Amino acid sequence: MNFKAIAIAAAAAAAATSGQAADLPSDVAPVEYVRINDAYGAGFFMLPGTETAIKIGGRIRVEARFTDLLDDEDYSREDNNHNFRSRANLRVDTRTQSELGLIRTYMDLQYTSDSDKRGNEGVSLDKGYLQIGGFTFGRTTSVFDLWVGELATNLYDRHLADDNVWQASYTHSLGNGLTIAASIEDNSDREQGVLDAGVKFGTADTMKAGNTIPSFVAKILLNQGWGYAGLSGAVTKVDVSGERDSSEVGYAIAGAVGFNLDMIAPGDVINFQAAYADGAMAYVGSDSDTPDAYLVGDDLETNTAWSVAGGYMHNWTSELSSGLEASYLDLEAGDDLSDFNEVIVAGTVEYRPVSGLLFSAGAGWKQLDTDNESTEDAAVLNFRVQRSF
Repeated sequence: MNFKAIAIAAAAAAAATSGQAADLPSDVAPVEYVRINDAYGAGFFMLPGTETAIKIGGRIRVEARFTDLLDDEDYSREDNNHNFRSRANLRVDTRTQSELGLIRTYMDLQYTSDSDKRGNEGVSLDKGYLQIGGFTFGRTTSVFDLWVGELATNLYDRHLADDNVWQASYTHSLGNGLTIAASIEDNSDREQGVLDAGVKFGTADTMKAGNTIPSFVAKILLNQGWGYAGLSGAVTKVDVSGERDSSEVGYAIAGAVGFNLDMIAPGDVINFQAAYADGAMAYVGSDSDTPDAYLVGDDLETNTAWSVAGGYMHNWTSELSSGLEASYLDLEAGDDLSDFNEVIVAGTVEYRPVSGLLFSAGAGWKQLDTDNESTEDAAVLNFRVQRSF
């Protein structure tokens, strides 16, 4: 092959390549990959095409609960002395910076199936709220709540205020770890109704007048390296249903303090809390069967109660920990006939072999002492496996 033939072949190849290149689009859009955003913590990434960071997570929890362990407990054949539960949570958290400050949305959908309520399963909204700067709108933890316990296993509820409520609240930082908050809250989840005088709590349905005025709540909280201290208060309204025109003002106050005990073991904490309520029994952690007031004739007489609680969580190793919590409640009934006090003690052993995986076992005991009547004891065992992601 001579030089002339080689030149002609090279020119033909160049022309063919140019023709093919002309057929390609001149402006190819770049591939947009998912970007990690750890400014708000681990697990956040940017939604493609937006300036919104999102985190998707949740947990699966499976547990077995055994009751009717003491002779004082009188379970009928219609009740179970053991219960098995599976619970699934799906959580979606988004964050967006704006001219109004940080805009956050949070959703926690919860599905529970257990042998006590089989056939009544369904998805519920455990939390769902929108935050704009210091404002919060939606369903989330009440501003009143301070310490809500450390134990990972479901045992008897200690006498602590721990409820998700619909609210419109504002939180403001004063600097140096000091914050104040104020909230207007729906009282549906904390209204415990009114009972006719002389009727023992738990033996009849309470009368509920519904929501006529929301609750007003405020809190001041200090967070420091040594721990925290907080004080909260709430004012609510107690109404009676029917044609009776009776109502009273209810209120509650609570104080809590917690200390980090890293000098004993990393992550160790000890907490104390005290609360007092008049016509607002849920705020001292009283059982939902306990009414807020008694109806004596046409007069509404509110119940008063005070509670104290404390707990210590100790980390034996980075994987193994145990906790012990106790509380005491004393209630003075408005009719002077249903006064009682109650003691609850609960403890757990918790094992986390890998991040997000929990095995726990717990035991609880409570004693109800009703004035001029009887003293009843009850006990429970609970075993739980949980995976968070």
